[in-house]
Amino acid sequence: MSLLEKKTREYNHPVWLISDEPYRFLAYDGATVPSVLPLYPYAVCVSSFSKNLSLPGERIGYVALSPLLENRAELMAALTITNRILGYVNAPIVGQHIMAAALGASVDVDVYTRRRNAMAEVLTEAGYEFNMPKGSFYFFPKSPIEDDKAFIEVLTSQRVLGVPGSGFGCPGYFRLAFCVDESVIRNSREGFAAARRHFA
Repeated sequence: MSLLEKKTREYNHPVWLISDEPYRFLAYDGATVPSVLPLYPYAVCVSSFSKNLSLPGERIGYVALSPLLENRAELMAALTITNRILGYVNAPIVGQHIMAAALGASVDVDVYTRRRNAMAEVLTEAGYEFNMPKGSFYFFPKSPIEDDKAFIEVLTSQRVLGVPGSGFGCPGYFRLAFCVDESVIRNSREGFAAARRHFA
């Protein structure tokens, strides 16, 4: 019996596990991300097609319930009526048909792999510390100074966009996205090096 199942019995009500998985199918180096749905009866998967189909800004997705959940049809009916009541979250009918036809499709992960590798090369040459990402399209390198916000200001002055890690609960780090063309990544080489030299 899992810890969640024990807590569910202890508190006499379920502990819900809601898994937000828009990057689940964007993995590298043979890594796979298993679904939580068959592992726990009170698991709910919420996801979007915007990442695995490379559709930035298209907020069309789905909610899936664990097959182990009793009365899951009742919960799905409640989710459906909530969606209808809110109204503004309904995807246009054309978008729904496009997504239905695209089920099972995905982006060419090799494109993102090349971009990731290019970003790793640029960061390594400039002397940044980082862990190689196994999924999604973000790096979280260590800032060369403790104040990640101050570092981002200098990086921005070098025409390289990053986000302070403190906004993600990781002070002293910064976030970079490699969902841009590989040439943009390679052209950032001098900007990364100059920002690091600024604090040498």
